[in-house]
This record gives sequence, structure tokens and C-alpha cells, in this order.
Amino acid sequence: MKKLFAAAMLVSAVGLVAGCQDEPEDKMDRAEENVSEAMENMGDAAEETGDAVEQKAREATGNEKTTGEVIEDKMDAAGENIEEAYDASADYVEDKGEAVKDSAVESKESMERAVEE
Repeated sequence: MKKLFAAAMLVSAVGLVAGCQDEPEDKMDRAEENVSEAMENMGDAAEETGDAVEQKAREATGNEKTTGEVIEDKMDAAGENIEEAYDASADYVEDKGEAVKDSAVESKESMERAVEE
């Protein structure tokens, strides 16, 4: 959280330094954006900290899966999604291959008919 706060302060400082070269209205707009961004970053950090504390509390009470188990579940789900995507793409390629083959046969037959006429 200290790193996030430091990053937010750095963004604000850079914005203020860059603002020295602009009009007062631009400076105010940029300063407002920087403060808003810093507040948002601090809010995100607080939320992530709260999530981490909640996860640790669940682990300590034995009510929830451990972090390792959660990660393992997510990795399994990701693997299943990749497998499904691969299967879908293989089916798509196979279907397109059959369509190209059928089209080639039709073209060949059409040319043969044209030559015969």
C-alpha cells in the first residue's frame, strides 16, 4: 500500500511539474485529474487490502479454501477454458477445411462441364 501511495504522489507531482508550462485552467484541470486518480488508486489499494484481510480471516477460521487452493481452482478453470477454446477452433478449422474441399470439388466439376460443352 505504501508503494501505491508513493506512486499516486509521484503521479501528482509529475502532473504539477508538467502543469507549470500550461495555462492556469489547464493546470487546474490536470491537478483535479491527478487528485482524482490518486484517490481512486488509494481506494483500490484499500479494497485489495480488505480482500486480503478477509481471505486470511477465512483461512484462519477454516471456513474457506486456502489461497493455494483458490489459485489451483482458478488454474484448473483457466485450463478448461483453454481446452474448450482449442476444441472450438479445431472444429472451426475442420469445418472450413471441409467447405473449401467441397468448393474445390464443385469448381472442378463446373470446369469439367464447361470443357465438355
